[in-house]
Amino acid sequence: MKSFHTLKNNYIIWLLVSVNLIFSQTTDSNEILEDYIHAGLENNPSLKQAFKQWKSAEAKVGFAKGLPNPTISFGYFLESVETAAGPQETKIGIMQKIPWFGKRKANGDAQMASAEMAFSKLEKKRLAVTHEIRNIWYDYYYLTRITDLTNQNFELIQNWDSVIRSKYVTSRTGHPDLIKTQIELIQLEDDLLSLENQKQPLLESFRSLLHDHMLLEIIVPDSLFFSLMNSDRTYLLETINESNPDLGMAGAELSMNKAHLKRAKLNRLPDLGIGLEKIGTGEKDGSAFSGKDPLVAKVSFDIPLWFGKNKSSIKSADLAVEAVEQKVVSIQNELTKNLEKVLYELKESNRQIQLYQNVLIPKGLESLGATEKAYRSDKIDFLSLVDAQRRLLKFQMKYEKAFIDYLKAKSKLSVLTGEKIS
Repeated sequence: MKSFHTLKNNYIIWLLVSVNLIFSQTTDSNEILEDYIHAGLENNPSLKQAFKQWKSAEAKVGFAKGLPNPTISFGYFLESVETAAGPQETKIGIMQKIPWFGKRKANGDAQMASAEMAFSKLEKKRLAVTHEIRNIWYDYYYLTRITDLTNQNFELIQNWDSVIRSKYVTSRTGHPDLIKTQIELIQLEDDLLSLENQKQPLLESFRSLLHDHMLLEIIVPDSLFFSLMNSDRTYLLETINESNPDLGMAGAELSMNKAHLKRAKLNRLPDLGIGLEKIGTGEKDGSAFSGKDPLVAKVSFDIPLWFGKNKSSIKSADLAVEAVEQKVVSIQNELTKNLEKVLYELKESNRQIQLYQNVLIPKGLESLGATEKAYRSDKIDFLSLVDAQRRLLKFQMKYEKAFIDYLKAKSKLSVLTGEKIS
């Protein structure tokens, strides 16, 4: 039968291992999580959709820079025109419109920026899926750890139950202590059932992210550790400005609108058309040029006559540029705010980890050991023993929560910086 001292020694050993390894992630836990992330990035439908949208936008660049389709015309003279070569009966021609210099490049630049926007959306979706996978995996690990701790406490109270029964037989304790033990065991059984029921929704969410409905369970290691990351605010802000996908989208949108503005200004210039026309000529007796079909070279220009229309187009494009410039500033402010929040979460959860790991849990273990010893010696009542046990369990659970909160905050920071930190 396990005594409290055995459970205490096991927990202290785990705690000492944690102290030595808490600042470095284990290879096994890394590999398990990375395998899930890889599967999610490979199979997630929304990520595949974003990838196809990016490739579609990229494929349109060549189309945007291309020339308009040429125009072929055919005519038949309802009344033939007599010429020295004979009567003109038909004509056929081809015309190619050539946009003014710079217009095609502006179209291509706008579409290239649109493709960059689609890529940034893909990157944002990739980061979001990765973050969701991490969060669910961490939550599942947390549930597993809390279940283990609750099971340990259940075993501990079962041991107390046998002690109380022995004391009850020898009339050293009353019937109420025995009832309290049974109530405590029932409550812990209920807690264990509740914890077990929480796993299924997490499993379903995980299956959805990985697009793997045959997944039977989420594999988590027995222990999980982390490494402290660079939390220099200036460095992180620089990284965010360089790599955050929201800023990437806004920057690409700004480039696209600038290209639209340039194109709108170029609309004030005419487009050129060049072509060739052949006139079908009938035979004419006595003419040396009889039946010869003349060729006509043609040049045309569009006349940008509607100045008000062009002016409105330019104004609209200019305002769109200004709007996106303000959008960039707004996103930067929002990201700065989010960074401050994440840095606070990292600092606070790390503080709690150190507090519970180095101070409160060891003190709680010491207190529970002393309380159990005092109870066995009939120096305190059973309620004091239960309070000490509950207090230790609370410390252990808060430690696990702070630990997971740190990992989740680290994942948030990874998303903010586009995973350009370590």
